[in-house]
Amino acid sequence: MLRHRRRSILVVAVCFGVIGLLAPPAAAARPGNDSESGAVEFSDVPFTYEQDTTGADANGPRFCSNNTSVFFSFTPRDDVQVQADTIGSDYDTVLSVYTRDDGVRRVACNDDTFDLQSAVRFRARAGVTYYLMVAQCCGSGEEYGGGDLVLTVTRVARGPFEATVTIAETGTVDPTTGIATLSGTVACTARSAVAGEGVLRQLRQGLFVARGWVGAQIACTPGDPVEWTVDVDTDTGIAFGDGSARLRYSAWAWDGFEGYLELAVDEEAQVALANG
Repeated sequence: MLRHRRRSILVVAVCFGVIGLLAPPAAAARPGNDSESGAVEFSDVPFTYEQDTTGADANGPRFCSNNTSVFFSFTPRDDVQVQADTIGSDYDTVLSVYTRDDGVRRVACNDDTFDLQSAVRFRARAGVTYYLMVAQCCGSGEEYGGGDLVLTVTRVARGPFEATVTIAETGTVDPTTGIATLSGTVACTARSAVAGEGVLRQLRQGLFVARGWVGAQIACTPGDPVEWTVDVDTDTGIAFGDGSARLRYSAWAWDGFEGYLELAVDEEAQVALANG
């Protein structure tokens, strides 16, 4: 609930007496920021950029990882402490930050702060250009890979880290599959991951208990509460159905650096399931 070689094939086709060769599918186009010289430039935060990186090559410095790497250059107008992260991306990212004042100087590097997503914090000096290299884990030199990237750079939030999670009192159940769907919201004061796990239980036919494990991780950003949903299948062979169910769960939040909160420990919630 709460808690993330390609091989070319040559085919001979015969159709209406004509023999032709089917070419292998074309590789994904290289992104414009596939190399440092084409880095996407920005100077103000917050900054968010989304792109498909599957056509990127292995370029850039080899510390951390430069597999299928894409590049960004950040030159702040004022001194600022920032957080850069890849929360929301759909592949295993590695995030590196470096400058070229006197050769390559590594500023920060991270892999797997938020499950498979990366995050770094660093103090950026006005007028200095910082290169952000987002690559795929792990190592260097892979030709194919990547995926849908979401890079976000924000000021580091001030004040204590706080987060909350809610669980809706009503849910739905698919009458055909017996899969239940739960929902709720999360809210936080800093970019973070809100996560948790638990067990959904329901009495069926007065004798049997439908029971399923619940677990998920939700990316949370400051501002309005973020809605979440999760599907729960039964582990017992007895499907969920229309009626009341009980969810026993634990939940926690992590800002990736300094803040860790236990939001719920073995708490229990009543959820009314209705055919959806």
